[in-house]
Amino acid sequence: MNKTDLACSFLDVNLEETKETLTANILTCFLNAVFSLITCAGNAVILYAIRKTPELHSPSFILLFCLAASDLLVGLICQPFFVAYKRAEIGNDFSVYCPLRMTQSISSWITSGVSLLTLSAVSIDRLLALTLHLRYNVVVTVPRVFQTVFGLWIFSITVVMLRFWIRNWIIFPVVITLLTFLVTSLSTLKIFQVVRRHHRQISQQQQSVDNHLRSNSVNVLKCRKSAVTVLYVYGLFLIFYLPFCVVMLVDTLTGYTITVKIAYDYAATVVFINSFLNPLVYCWRIREIRRAVKNTLWKDYRLRTEVISWAQSGSQSRQ
Repeated sequence: MNKTDLACSFLDVNLEETKETLTANILTCFLNAVFSLITCAGNAVILYAIRKTPELHSPSFILLFCLAASDLLVGLICQPFFVAYKRAEIGNDFSVYCPLRMTQSISSWITSGVSLLTLSAVSIDRLLALTLHLRYNVVVTVPRVFQTVFGLWIFSITVVMLRFWIRNWIIFPVVITLLTFLVTSLSTLKIFQVVRRHHRQISQQQQSVDNHLRSNSVNVLKCRKSAVTVLYVYGLFLIFYLPFCVVMLVDTLTGYTITVKIAYDYAATVVFINSFLNPLVYCWRIREIRRAVKNTLWKDYRLRTEVISWAQSGSQSRQ
């Protein structure tokens, strides 16, 4: 069968073998295999720390938990399937290549969509924490957060599945990305406006600052820091996805050439690396996460050490 005539559902296929494609396949396989392990480890630590720390079982941290879960799936599913379909491509096994690449493409779009939508949900949550005040804990609850995230997963899966039937499907992720960018930007802007107004109130009443303003100041500062953290994560998201978007544009204009195919491989690898960086941002920017990770890992290390010591002492006593 002519390799230029192969078809794989909605995916463009070009299995022409050149020195450049072989180099790209081997290099991207290696990078994704390595970063798959690191991504799984980093996000698993974040998930474990939040789960083991009761103080972090609040709506805002549950949203971060869900965001880390989608990043974990990138390391568990998207990157291994990328490596698998690339190995099938190198081995010229198209019957295996097609289903593996389909799985990788669908899972990548779903997890990316969920991450993007969850980031917008985090920014909205921080805005609600500032504007609702005491009503926040009544309106925003952990069960409602899980319901919202479940809805985001269903929405993302539905949109990606439409790719099988809609020819110009790419318009959906473009519109969703623009809308989430608008929501996140407006929410963050509103948060900084509220913070600025709060500081102005403090300065105007510096001689007689009441207890209510004092108690609110801590919450306001936390929300501002959370908003900045969201900007960092969202900024990384856009930076790492920008090359992929550029390649998609070039693909639309020039077609799926060998150069575009190689560029897709490298751009997709860059996108996956973003899921490895997010846990580092959480530990850097969020003190509660950083403390929880340290405490959880230290407790587990001590427990393992005690178990090993107990087992060794038991074996020595039996001898």
